[in-house]
Amino acid sequence: MAERKPIIRASELGEYDFCARAWWLRRECGWEGRFPEHLAQGETAHQRHGQDLQQSQWLRTVAIGLLLLAALALVLA
Repeated sequence: MAERKPIIRASELGEYDFCARAWWLRRECGWEGRFPEHLAQGETAHQRHGQDLQQSQWLRTVAIGLLLLAALALVLA
């Protein structure tokens, strides 16, 4: 009889990528952490950081565009 291989869900790939040890502890040991409120705070902080990163990338793009426009204005003046 063939041995069944464990099923790894797509949602677990991101968790594994973030922290392989935490993924392993949760999956193999059933560990959920002692401080779930800290985990929720960390997830919120990560989401906020991601939003800040997206905003900074957008502002960088705008700044480069404005710099190019200023350079073009100097050349044409």
